[in-house]
Amino acid sequence: MKNIAFPYPTLFPFIAKESKWQSLINLESPRDFKYGSGNWDYDSSLEISCQLSWDINNVYSEANLLSIIDHSKIAFVLSSGQSEQTGKRAKLAEYKVSEIRHNDEPFKMKIPSKLQSSKLKIRLVIYTDEVEINNFKIKNGSVLYMEEASLQLEGDLANFSIRRTDFGKSGFGNALWYVEFQADSLNETFTTTTTLYLNNQNQDFEKQLQNDIFLQHLIKTDVITTVLSSILLSEDDYQFDLSAEYPDDSLGKIISDWLSSLNVRKDSDLKNITNQIINEQGIFRRRCQNLASSKEE
Repeated sequence: MKNIAFPYPTLFPFIAKESKWQSLINLESPRDFKYGSGNWDYDSSLEISCQLSWDINNVYSEANLLSIIDHSKIAFVLSSGQSEQTGKRAKLAEYKVSEIRHNDEPFKMKIPSKLQSSKLKIRLVIYTDEVEINNFKIKNGSVLYMEEASLQLEGDLANFSIRRTDFGKSGFGNALWYVEFQADSLNETFTTTTTLYLNNQNQDFEKQLQNDIFLQHLIKTDVITTVLSSILLSEDDYQFDLSAEYPDDSLGKIISDWLSSLNVRKDSDLKNITNQIINEQGIFRRRCQNLASSKEE
């Protein structure tokens, strides 16, 4: 960003080092973004921390922009997801620079579960209202400084939306898990359409699940079979097309990748696996089990 020429004075030339970005999962010890998030799932509380590497007053003074510090704001903007088409954007926080100019503490922001996905991008933006410097007018919203940091959320079940609930209320108190799939379009994201429910009355199973790779593969198999069956047996609703280009983070892209790994390359292959779901469920599940055991979704 520093190599971009701006037609007005900015802070870029006077900031030598980017900020320190860290994540906190369930209030555990903070980790630098470059080391990933550690073990995480969609029920985890997630907080991010940004520590500026520079002194606000000093940098504004060096840039000869102290006269507009009262008109400057700093904002943190979140982009979640792998693509612009399926991702979400939200402003996490915004401050007047004049009010935090003497603050040496890091900025901390909680990320709501609805905005969490396997990859997060946080953009720090400092911008100004419409001002005039040395007879030069700077437009409202003009960027004085910007940087971006990415956080890859990790964990064996990180790509599943996980919820805990009491199965006994529905008459299934002995069940361990349940996969729910609800989608209106293949352009929706996998994480917003697929939910793994765990029985919160069986805490031992949940603890075992965190450490048992075979259980994790069983659940991944169930997720794959549930989603593929729902899509392929409801072609009129979803109209899946093997030749279509789906956005990177979309349900359609996930389905395409799974089918490719199952050697479904053409329409006749698609018809065969659909018939297999109906008439040879055991073989179909075995194929999905092989996929779950050999591929990280």
